[in-house]
Amino acid sequence: MQQATLEAYSPLARIAAIDVDGTLYSERAAQLAFLRLLRSSGLLGWADLARLAAIFLAHRCALLDPDQARRRGMAVLDGLPASRAELLADQLVAALLPRVAREARQEIAELQRGGCRVLLVSAGLSMVVGRLAAALDADGYLATELAVVAGRCRAAFVGPVVEGPHKWSALRSYADRRFGAGGWQLAYAYGNSTNDLPLLAQAEQAVAVNAQRKLTHAALRRGWRRVSWQ
Repeated sequence: MQQATLEAYSPLARIAAIDVDGTLYSERAAQLAFLRLLRSSGLLGWADLARLAAIFLAHRCALLDPDQARRRGMAVLDGLPASRAELLADQLVAALLPRVAREARQEIAELQRGGCRVLLVSAGLSMVVGRLAAALDADGYLATELAVVAGRCRAAFVGPVVEGPHKWSALRSYADRRFGAGGWQLAYAYGNSTNDLPLLAQAEQAVAVNAQRKLTHAALRRGWRRVSWQ
């Protein structure tokens, strides 16, 4: 990765936004780790597994949009004590950390040496993404907030799911609060799918990581850097 020598001295706060699932590690690996954890914790019976499989297939066939699929899938956590959900988040992050690509860790460190503030930006749950950000020494994160009522999780979210255009709007809102309107710039953005396009399009330098087919075509048209993180 090449960076201008004077980046660290820019008067504007420079932000690098990195997608999580499919970018830092394989999306399939994350899904399998989550399912294994639910099964081993006794939270996912065969009927639940069949229901999740049906939701997944409906999503793949475009019968459910990502937001609908995610909300229905979260029903498995409905009523779970928040304290137990936090413990599950600890376990999930412990399982995911070894799967984070070596190149991703190197990129985060290099971005920070260049003066960027690295944010993980994900549709994933904040209790997971926040722990992952801390473990990777990222400077912050933006993620989806699971609703908790009277100490128990609900199959609902606080605010929008941070995906698609909401990734850019969430980052812009965060950065305006943190650095003031006009006091920052999105220097880099990294993503693996077309859901990341609204964020990638706003960056000075966009990077397609392990890009899915449609994003690969978009990256080629726009001259974006393409990399493979293993």
